Amino acid sequence: MTKENARSVALDCLMLTVEEGQFSHAVLNGARAKYAWMTPEDRSFFTRLVHGTLEYLIQADRILDARSSVKVRKMKPAVRNILRMSVYQLLYLDRIPARAVINEAVNLTAARGLHGLKGFVNAVLRRISSEREMILKDIAESKDLTYKYSCPGWIVSLLVKQYGRERAEGALAAFLEPQPLWFRRNRTAERLSEEASAVPGPAGSSENAGSSSADGSAETGARSDNACPWDPDIFELRDGGKLKDPELLTGGAGWIQDLSSAIAVRAAAPAPGMTVIDLCAAPGGKSMAAADLMGNTGLIRAFDLTEAKVELIRENASRNGFSCIQTAENDARIFREDLEGTADLVIADLPCSGLGVIGRKPDIRRNASPEGIASLAALQREILSAAVRYVKPGGKLLFSTCTMTFAENDENRAWILASFPDFTPVDLSEGLPLPAEVPGAETLKEGYFQILPGALPCDGFFFSLFRKTGGGV
Repeated sequence: MTKENARSVALDCLMLTVEEGQFSHAVLNGARAKYAWMTPEDRSFFTRLVHGTLEYLIQADRILDARSSVKVRKMKPAVRNILRMSVYQLLYLDRIPARAVINEAVNLTAARGLHGLKGFVNAVLRRISSEREMILKDIAESKDLTYKYSCPGWIVSLLVKQYGRERAEGALAAFLEPQPLWFRRNRTAERLSEEASAVPGPAGSSENAGSSSADGSAETGARSDNACPWDPDIFELRDGGKLKDPELLTGGAGWIQDLSSAIAVRAAAPAPGMTVIDLCAAPGGKSMAAADLMGNTGLIRAFDLTEAKVELIRENASRNGFSCIQTAENDARIFREDLEGTADLVIADLPCSGLGVIGRKPDIRRNASPEGIASLAALQREILSAAVRYVKPGGKLLFSTCTMTFAENDENRAWILASFPDFTPVDLSEGLPLPAEVPGAETLKEGYFQILPGALPCDGFFFSLFRKTGGGV
Protein backbone atom coordinates (compact mmCIF):
# COMPACT_ATOMS: atom_id res chain seq x y z
CA MET A 1 0.00 0.00 0.00
CA THR A 2 1.48 3.37 -0.98
CA LYS A 3 1.10 6.69 0.74
CA GLU A 4 -1.15 8.01 -2.00
CA ASN A 5 -3.58 5.21 -1.16
CA ALA A 6 -3.25 6.05 2.53
CA ARG A 7 -4.17 9.62 1.55
CA SER A 8 -7.33 8.29 -0.06
CA VAL A 9 -8.26 6.55 3.19
CA ALA A 10 -7.52 9.78 5.08
CA LEU A 11 -9.78 11.70 2.72
CA ASP A 12 -12.61 9.21 3.29
CA CYS A 13 -12.18 9.68 7.05
CA LEU A 14 -12.21 13.47 6.75
CA MET A 15 -15.37 13.38 4.67
CA LEU A 16 -17.09 11.37 7.40
CA THR A 17 -15.86 13.59 10.23
CA VAL A 18 -15.89 17.12 8.83
CA GLU A 19 -18.74 16.82 6.34
CA GLU A 20 -20.99 14.29 8.12
CA GLY A 21 -20.16 15.09 11.72
CA GLN A 22 -19.02 11.65 12.82
CA PHE A 23 -16.46 11.30 15.61
CA SER A 24 -12.91 10.94 14.34
CA HIS A 25 -11.88 8.27 16.84
CA ALA A 26 -14.75 6.01 15.73
CA VAL A 27 -14.05 6.70 12.05
CA LEU A 28 -10.34 6.00 12.46
CA ASN A 29 -10.98 2.83 14.46
CA GLY A 30 -13.20 1.62 11.64
CA ALA A 31 -10.61 2.50 9.02
CA ARG A 32 -7.80 0.76 10.88
CA ALA A 33 -9.94 -2.36 11.17
CA LYS A 34 -11.01 -2.22 7.51
CA TYR A 35 -7.45 -1.71 6.31
CA ALA A 36 -5.75 -4.00 8.80
CA TRP A 37 -3.84 -5.53 5.87
CA MET A 38 -2.03 -2.22 5.28
CA THR A 39 1.46 -1.77 6.65
CA PRO A 40 1.73 -0.23 10.12
CA GLU A 41 3.46 2.74 8.48
CA ASP A 42 0.55 3.42 6.15
CA ARG A 43 -2.03 3.06 8.93
CA SER A 44 0.02 5.43 11.06
CA PHE A 45 0.27 7.84 8.12
CA PHE A 46 -3.45 8.12 7.42
CA THR A 47 -4.16 8.40 11.15
CA ARG A 48 -1.68 11.26 11.42
CA LEU A 49 -3.13 12.97 8.35
CA VAL A 50 -6.64 12.90 9.76
CA HIS A 51 -5.65 13.98 13.25
CA GLY A 52 -3.34 16.73 12.02
CA THR A 53 -5.81 18.08 9.47
CA LEU A 54 -8.52 18.29 12.11
CA GLU A 55 -6.14 20.03 14.50
CA TYR A 56 -5.14 22.66 11.94
CA LEU A 57 -8.51 22.96 10.18
CA ILE A 58 -9.24 26.57 11.19
CA GLN A 59 -5.76 27.69 10.25
CA ALA A 60 -5.80 25.82 6.94
CA ASP A 61 -9.11 27.38 5.94
CA ARG A 62 -7.73 30.87 6.60
CA ILE A 63 -4.68 30.14 4.50
CA LEU A 64 -6.77 28.72 1.67
CA ASP A 65 -9.29 31.57 1.71
CA ALA A 66 -6.44 34.06 1.36
CA ARG A 67 -4.90 32.27 -1.62
CA SER A 68 -7.83 30.80 -3.54
CA SER A 69 -10.28 32.42 -5.94
CA VAL A 70 -12.98 30.20 -4.40
CA LYS A 71 -13.67 30.37 -0.69
CA VAL A 72 -13.41 27.11 1.21
CA ARG A 73 -17.09 27.00 2.11
CA LYS A 74 -18.02 27.14 -1.61
CA MET A 75 -15.62 24.41 -2.74
CA LYS A 76 -16.77 20.88 -3.45
CA PRO A 77 -16.44 18.88 -0.20
CA ALA A 78 -13.84 16.46 -1.59
CA VAL A 79 -11.72 19.31 -2.95
CA ARG A 80 -11.71 21.36 0.22
CA ASN A 81 -10.68 18.36 2.26
CA ILE A 82 -7.95 17.38 -0.21
CA LEU A 83 -6.65 20.95 0.06
CA ARG A 84 -6.88 21.03 3.86
CA MET A 85 -5.02 17.73 4.11
CA SER A 86 -2.38 19.01 1.70
CA VAL A 87 -1.89 22.29 3.55
CA TYR A 88 -1.21 20.33 6.73
CA GLN A 89 1.39 18.22 4.91
CA LEU A 90 3.06 21.20 3.23
CA LEU A 91 3.39 23.17 6.45
CA TYR A 92 3.97 20.55 9.13
CA LEU A 93 5.20 17.31 7.53
CA ASP A 94 8.41 18.67 6.10
CA ARG A 95 9.91 15.23 5.45
CA ILE A 96 7.45 14.78 2.59
CA PRO A 97 8.61 16.64 -0.56
CA ALA A 98 6.22 19.40 -1.60
CA ARG A 99 6.06 18.08 -5.15
CA ALA A 100 4.87 14.70 -3.86
CA VAL A 101 2.14 16.34 -1.76
CA ILE A 102 0.93 18.40 -4.72
CA ASN A 103 1.09 15.57 -7.25
CA GLU A 104 -0.82 13.20 -4.99
CA ALA A 105 -3.45 15.86 -4.27
CA VAL A 106 -3.97 16.34 -8.00
CA ASN A 107 -4.14 12.58 -8.57
CA LEU A 108 -6.61 12.19 -5.70
CA THR A 109 -8.78 14.94 -7.20
CA ALA A 110 -8.88 13.06 -10.48
CA ALA A 111 -9.54 9.74 -8.72
CA ARG A 112 -12.67 11.28 -7.19
CA GLY A 113 -13.96 12.13 -10.66
CA LEU A 114 -13.14 15.85 -10.44
CA HIS A 115 -10.81 16.05 -13.44
CA GLY A 116 -11.83 19.61 -14.21
CA LEU A 117 -10.53 20.81 -10.84
CA LYS A 118 -7.03 19.33 -11.13
CA GLY A 119 -5.61 22.63 -12.35
CA PHE A 120 -7.29 24.55 -9.54
CA VAL A 121 -5.91 22.21 -6.86
CA ASN A 122 -2.45 22.30 -8.45
CA ALA A 123 -2.36 26.12 -8.63
CA VAL A 124 -3.53 26.70 -5.05
CA LEU A 125 -1.08 24.22 -3.57
CA ARG A 126 1.84 25.44 -5.66
CA ARG A 127 1.23 28.95 -4.39
CA ILE A 128 1.08 27.78 -0.78
CA SER A 129 4.23 25.73 -1.29
CA SER A 130 6.11 28.72 -2.72
CA GLU A 131 4.97 30.88 0.22
CA ARG A 132 5.58 28.25 2.91
CA GLU A 133 8.29 30.08 4.85
CA MET A 134 6.37 33.33 4.75
CA ILE A 135 3.21 31.58 5.95
CA LEU A 136 5.00 29.88 8.85
CA LYS A 137 6.62 33.18 9.85
CA ASP A 138 3.25 34.90 9.72
CA ILE A 139 1.73 32.19 11.93
CA ALA A 140 4.56 32.37 14.47
CA GLU A 141 4.32 36.16 14.75
CA SER A 142 0.54 36.42 14.65
CA LYS A 143 -1.25 38.06 17.58
CA ASP A 144 -4.47 36.35 16.52
CA LEU A 145 -4.52 33.31 18.79
CA THR A 146 -7.42 31.73 16.90
CA TYR A 147 -5.33 31.66 13.73
CA LYS A 148 -2.00 30.92 15.41
CA TYR A 149 -3.28 27.91 17.35
CA SER A 150 -6.16 26.87 15.08
CA CYS A 151 -8.68 27.07 17.91
CA PRO A 152 -12.23 28.44 17.82
CA GLY A 153 -12.43 32.09 18.79
CA TRP A 154 -14.90 31.54 21.59
CA ILE A 155 -12.58 29.02 23.29
CA VAL A 156 -9.64 31.42 22.93
CA SER A 157 -11.66 34.30 24.38
CA LEU A 158 -12.91 32.17 27.27
CA LEU A 159 -9.42 30.96 28.24
CA VAL A 160 -7.93 34.45 27.98
CA LYS A 161 -10.73 35.89 30.11
CA GLN A 162 -10.34 33.21 32.77
CA TYR A 163 -6.56 32.77 32.92
CA GLY A 164 -5.00 35.79 31.23
CA ARG A 165 -3.33 35.83 27.82
CA GLU A 166 0.00 34.28 28.87
CA ARG A 167 -1.45 31.19 30.58
CA ALA A 168 -4.14 30.80 27.92
CA GLU A 169 -1.56 30.91 25.14
CA GLY A 170 0.54 28.31 26.93
CA ALA A 171 -2.45 25.97 27.00
CA LEU A 172 -3.32 26.64 23.34
CA ALA A 173 0.26 25.92 22.29
CA ALA A 174 0.28 22.69 24.31
CA PHE A 175 -2.82 21.48 22.44
CA LEU A 176 -0.70 21.30 19.28
CA GLU A 177 2.25 19.51 20.87
CA PRO A 178 2.64 15.71 21.03
CA GLN A 179 0.75 14.46 24.07
CA PRO A 180 2.69 12.41 26.65
CA LEU A 181 1.50 8.89 27.35
CA TRP A 182 1.50 7.69 30.95
CA PHE A 183 1.49 4.17 32.37
CA ARG A 184 0.14 3.37 35.85
CA ARG A 185 1.91 0.36 37.33
CA ASN A 186 -0.05 -2.32 39.17
CA ARG A 187 1.61 -2.52 42.59
CA THR A 188 -0.86 -5.15 43.76
CA ALA A 189 0.19 -7.50 40.96
CA GLU A 190 3.85 -6.83 41.72
CA ARG A 191 3.36 -7.61 45.39
CA LEU A 192 1.54 -10.85 44.60
CA SER A 193 4.29 -11.77 42.18
CA GLU A 194 6.94 -11.16 44.82
CA GLU A 195 5.01 -13.32 47.29
CA ALA A 196 4.71 -16.08 44.70
CA SER A 197 8.42 -15.92 43.90
CA ALA A 198 9.20 -16.59 47.57
CA VAL A 199 7.38 -19.91 47.42
CA PRO A 200 9.66 -22.90 46.61
CA GLY A 201 8.95 -24.97 43.52
CA PRO A 202 7.20 -24.11 40.26
CA ALA A 203 5.11 -21.31 41.77
CA GLY A 204 8.29 -19.48 42.65
CA SER A 205 10.12 -20.11 39.39
CA SER A 206 11.35 -17.29 37.17
CA GLU A 207 8.39 -17.82 34.85
CA ASN A 208 6.09 -16.67 37.66
CA ALA A 209 8.23 -13.77 38.74
CA GLY A 210 5.87 -11.20 37.25
CA SER A 211 6.77 -7.91 35.64
CA SER A 212 8.80 -6.20 38.36
CA SER A 213 12.38 -5.28 37.56
CA ALA A 214 15.27 -5.25 39.99
CA ASP A 215 14.69 -1.59 40.85
CA GLY A 216 10.96 -2.20 41.43
CA SER A 217 9.80 -0.50 38.25
CA ALA A 218 7.41 -2.17 35.85
CA GLU A 219 9.07 -3.47 32.68
CA THR A 220 7.11 -1.12 30.47
CA GLY A 221 9.75 0.80 28.60
CA ALA A 222 9.09 3.36 31.35
CA ARG A 223 12.30 3.46 33.32
CA SER A 224 12.43 4.55 36.94
CA ASP A 225 13.90 7.90 35.84
CA ASN A 226 10.63 8.52 33.99
CA ALA A 227 8.58 8.21 37.15
CA CYS A 228 6.39 11.13 38.10
CA PRO A 229 7.82 12.95 41.16
CA TRP A 230 4.30 13.34 42.64
CA ASP A 231 3.15 9.77 42.06
CA PRO A 232 5.77 7.01 42.14
CA ASP A 233 3.45 4.59 40.34
CA ILE A 234 3.11 6.70 37.17
CA PHE A 235 5.66 6.55 34.37
CA GLU A 236 5.91 8.57 31.19
CA LEU A 237 6.43 6.22 28.27
CA ARG A 238 9.37 6.88 25.99
CA ASP A 239 10.22 5.31 22.64
CA GLY A 240 7.61 7.24 20.70
CA GLY A 241 5.04 6.99 23.47
CA LYS A 242 4.58 3.24 23.02
CA LEU A 243 5.03 0.31 25.34
CA LYS A 244 8.06 -1.78 24.50
CA ASP A 245 5.97 -4.83 25.31
CA PRO A 246 2.26 -4.28 24.47
CA GLU A 247 1.44 -7.60 26.13
CA LEU A 248 1.92 -5.88 29.49
CA LEU A 249 -1.46 -4.23 28.99
CA THR A 250 -3.09 -7.63 28.68
CA GLY A 251 -1.01 -9.25 31.42
CA GLY A 252 -2.02 -7.11 34.39
CA ALA A 253 1.21 -5.15 34.88
CA GLY A 254 -0.71 -1.88 34.70
CA TRP A 255 -2.78 0.34 32.46
CA ILE A 256 -2.65 3.58 30.51
CA GLN A 257 -3.80 6.46 32.71
CA ASP A 258 -3.05 10.13 32.36
CA LEU A 259 -0.95 11.72 35.08
CA SER A 260 -3.73 14.18 35.89
CA SER A 261 -6.25 11.43 36.61
CA ALA A 262 -3.76 9.38 38.61
CA ILE A 263 -2.68 12.20 40.94
CA ALA A 264 -6.32 13.15 41.54
CA VAL A 265 -7.00 9.66 42.91
CA ARG A 266 -3.80 9.70 44.97
CA ALA A 267 -4.82 13.06 46.44
CA ALA A 268 -8.09 11.47 47.61
CA ALA A 269 -6.00 8.92 49.58
CA PRO A 270 -8.06 5.72 49.28
CA ALA A 271 -7.00 3.44 52.14
CA PRO A 272 -7.23 -0.34 52.71
CA GLY A 273 -10.66 -1.52 53.76
CA MET A 274 -12.57 1.51 52.50
CA THR A 275 -15.86 1.46 50.64
CA VAL A 276 -15.60 3.54 47.46
CA ILE A 277 -18.26 4.52 44.92
CA ASP A 278 -17.04 5.55 41.46
CA LEU A 279 -20.06 7.05 39.72
CA CYS A 280 -18.84 7.49 36.12
CA ALA A 281 -16.11 4.89 36.16
CA ALA A 282 -15.51 3.74 32.56
CA PRO A 283 -13.00 2.64 31.43
CA GLY A 284 -12.02 2.00 35.04
CA GLY A 285 -8.70 3.77 35.51
CA LYS A 286 -9.66 5.62 38.68
CA SER A 287 -11.35 2.58 40.20
CA MET A 288 -8.24 0.50 39.55
CA ALA A 289 -5.91 3.19 40.91
CA ALA A 290 -8.04 3.32 44.06
CA ALA A 291 -8.08 -0.48 44.29
CA ASP A 292 -4.31 -0.58 44.01
CA LEU A 293 -3.84 2.02 46.74
CA MET A 294 -6.26 0.00 48.87
CA GLY A 295 -4.26 -3.19 48.32
CA ASN A 296 -7.26 -4.84 46.63
CA THR A 297 -9.15 -4.79 49.95
CA GLY A 298 -12.46 -3.20 50.89
CA LEU A 299 -15.09 -2.58 48.21
CA ILE A 300 -15.25 -0.39 45.13
CA ARG A 301 -18.62 -0.01 43.41
CA ALA A 302 -17.82 1.06 39.84
CA PHE A 303 -20.84 2.35 37.95
CA ASP A 304 -21.55 3.68 34.50
CA LEU A 305 -24.54 4.37 32.31
CA THR A 306 -24.47 1.52 29.77
CA GLU A 307 -23.69 -2.17 29.77
CA ALA A 308 -20.95 -1.61 27.18
CA LYS A 309 -19.15 0.79 29.51
CA VAL A 310 -19.67 -1.45 32.50
CA GLU A 311 -18.25 -4.40 30.58
CA LEU A 312 -15.15 -2.33 29.78
CA ILE A 313 -14.62 -1.60 33.48
CA ARG A 314 -15.19 -5.27 34.30
CA GLU A 315 -12.66 -6.45 31.71
CA ASN A 316 -9.99 -4.02 32.86
CA ALA A 317 -10.49 -4.83 36.54
CA SER A 318 -10.38 -8.56 35.85
CA ARG A 319 -7.26 -8.30 33.69
CA ASN A 320 -5.44 -6.43 36.44
CA GLY A 321 -6.65 -8.76 39.20
CA PHE A 322 -8.79 -6.34 41.23
CA SER A 323 -11.44 -8.51 42.84
CA CYS A 324 -12.55 -5.67 45.15
CA ILE A 325 -14.15 -3.86 42.18
CA GLN A 326 -17.83 -4.65 41.65
CA THR A 327 -19.50 -3.25 38.54
CA ALA A 328 -23.08 -2.37 37.68
CA GLU A 329 -25.13 -0.18 35.36
CA ASN A 330 -26.34 2.97 37.04
CA ASP A 331 -27.54 6.42 35.97
CA ALA A 332 -25.46 8.77 38.14
CA ARG A 333 -28.26 11.33 38.17
CA ILE A 334 -30.61 8.96 39.98
CA PHE A 335 -30.01 8.59 43.71
CA ARG A 336 -29.89 5.04 45.07
CA GLU A 337 -31.37 4.98 48.56
CA ASP A 338 -29.72 1.66 49.35
CA LEU A 339 -26.30 3.29 49.13
CA GLU A 340 -27.03 6.41 51.18
CA GLY A 341 -24.24 7.16 53.63
CA THR A 342 -22.25 4.02 52.78
CA ALA A 343 -19.12 5.40 51.11
CA ASP A 344 -15.81 6.41 52.66
CA LEU A 345 -14.97 7.97 49.29
CA VAL A 346 -17.12 8.94 46.32
CA ILE A 347 -15.33 9.55 43.02
CA ALA A 348 -17.34 11.85 40.76
CA ASP A 349 -15.35 12.29 37.55
CA LEU A 350 -18.17 13.92 35.66
CA PRO A 351 -19.23 14.48 32.04
CA CYS A 352 -17.75 17.76 30.82
CA SER A 353 -16.84 19.78 27.74
CA GLY A 354 -13.42 18.09 27.56
CA LEU A 355 -11.48 21.25 26.71
CA GLY A 356 -8.52 19.88 28.63
CA VAL A 357 -8.09 16.99 26.17
CA ILE A 358 -8.39 18.91 22.90
CA GLY A 359 -4.82 17.82 22.14
CA ARG A 360 -5.96 14.20 22.10
CA LYS A 361 -9.47 14.72 20.73
CA PRO A 362 -9.51 17.29 17.92
CA ASP A 363 -13.27 16.84 17.43
CA ILE A 364 -13.78 18.98 20.53
CA ARG A 365 -12.68 22.03 18.55
CA ARG A 366 -15.74 21.57 16.33
CA ASN A 367 -18.27 20.11 18.74
CA ALA A 368 -17.90 22.06 21.98
CA SER A 369 -20.03 25.17 22.48
CA PRO A 370 -20.88 27.74 25.17
CA GLU A 371 -24.40 26.31 25.25
CA GLY A 372 -23.00 22.83 25.73
CA ILE A 373 -20.87 24.00 28.64
CA ALA A 374 -23.89 25.51 30.39
CA SER A 375 -25.86 22.30 29.89
CA LEU A 376 -23.01 20.14 31.20
CA ALA A 377 -22.52 22.34 34.26
CA ALA A 378 -26.20 21.82 35.09
CA LEU A 379 -25.87 18.05 34.54
CA GLN A 380 -22.90 17.97 36.91
CA ARG A 381 -24.96 19.59 39.66
CA GLU A 382 -27.66 17.03 39.11
CA ILE A 383 -25.15 14.20 39.60
CA LEU A 384 -23.42 15.90 42.52
CA SER A 385 -26.76 16.28 44.30
CA ALA A 386 -26.92 12.49 44.41
CA ALA A 387 -23.19 11.97 44.99
CA VAL A 388 -23.04 13.90 48.26
CA ARG A 389 -25.72 11.65 49.77
CA TYR A 390 -23.55 8.55 49.34
CA VAL A 391 -20.76 9.94 51.53
CA LYS A 392 -20.78 8.80 55.14
CA PRO A 393 -19.88 11.23 57.97
CA GLY A 394 -16.11 11.70 57.86
CA GLY A 395 -16.00 10.42 54.28
CA LYS A 396 -14.73 12.28 51.22
CA LEU A 397 -15.99 13.40 47.82
CA LEU A 398 -13.60 13.72 44.86
CA PHE A 399 -15.10 15.92 42.13
CA SER A 400 -13.13 16.08 38.88
CA THR A 401 -13.39 16.95 35.19
CA CYS A 402 -11.07 17.02 32.18
CA THR A 403 -11.90 20.61 31.33
CA MET A 404 -10.86 24.16 32.24
CA THR A 405 -14.01 26.27 32.38
CA PHE A 406 -15.03 28.10 35.53
CA ALA A 407 -18.67 27.18 34.91
CA GLU A 408 -17.97 23.46 35.08
CA ASN A 409 -15.25 23.57 37.76
CA ASP A 410 -14.85 26.55 40.09
CA GLU A 411 -18.51 27.51 40.07
CA ASN A 412 -19.67 23.97 40.78
CA ARG A 413 -17.10 23.64 43.54
CA ALA A 414 -18.48 26.85 45.07
CA TRP A 415 -22.00 25.47 44.62
CA ILE A 416 -21.13 22.33 46.60
CA LEU A 417 -19.76 24.41 49.47
CA ALA A 418 -22.78 26.73 49.46
CA SER A 419 -25.41 24.01 49.05
CA PHE A 420 -24.00 21.38 51.41
CA PRO A 421 -22.52 23.10 54.48
CA ASP A 422 -21.47 19.77 55.99
CA PHE A 423 -18.86 19.44 53.22
CA THR A 424 -15.55 21.24 53.73
CA PRO A 425 -12.40 21.44 51.56
CA VAL A 426 -9.53 19.04 52.27
CA ASP A 427 -6.01 20.49 52.24
CA LEU A 428 -4.17 18.74 49.39
CA SER A 429 -0.77 20.40 49.78
CA GLU A 430 0.82 17.69 51.92
CA GLY A 431 -0.43 14.70 49.95
CA LEU A 432 0.46 16.33 46.66
CA PRO A 433 3.60 18.44 47.24
CA LEU A 434 3.84 20.26 43.91
CA PRO A 435 6.60 22.84 43.42
CA ALA A 436 5.40 26.35 44.25
CA GLU A 437 6.21 27.54 40.72
CA VAL A 438 3.59 25.23 39.19
CA PRO A 439 0.71 27.53 38.16
CA GLY A 440 -2.29 26.97 40.40
CA ALA A 441 -0.39 25.03 43.08
CA GLU A 442 -1.30 27.67 45.65
CA THR A 443 -4.92 26.44 45.59
CA LEU A 444 -4.01 22.99 46.91
CA LYS A 445 -4.39 24.24 50.48
CA GLU A 446 -7.94 25.25 49.57
CA GLY A 447 -8.70 21.71 48.40
CA TYR A 448 -8.64 22.03 44.61
CA PHE A 449 -6.28 22.19 41.66
CA GLN A 450 -6.75 23.30 38.07
CA ILE A 451 -4.18 21.86 35.66
CA LEU A 452 -3.67 23.66 32.37
CA PRO A 453 -2.00 21.88 29.44
CA GLY A 454 1.59 23.02 29.25
CA ALA A 455 1.82 23.80 32.97
CA LEU A 456 2.34 20.09 33.69
CA PRO A 457 3.03 17.31 31.16
CA CYS A 458 -0.54 16.03 31.15
CA ASP A 459 -4.10 16.78 30.12
CA GLY A 460 -6.01 19.82 31.30
CA PHE A 461 -7.81 18.65 34.42
CA PHE A 462 -9.60 19.88 37.54
CA PHE A 463 -10.13 18.13 40.84
CA SER A 464 -11.48 19.15 44.21
CA LEU A 465 -11.67 17.15 47.42
CA PHE A 466 -14.23 17.60 50.22
CA ARG A 467 -14.79 15.92 53.58
CA LYS A 468 -18.21 15.44 55.12
CA THR A 469 -18.16 16.57 58.72
CA GLY A 470 -19.60 14.56 61.56
CA GLY A 471 -17.23 11.63 61.97
CA GLY A 472 -13.88 10.10 61.13
CA VAL A 473 -12.67 7.50 58.68
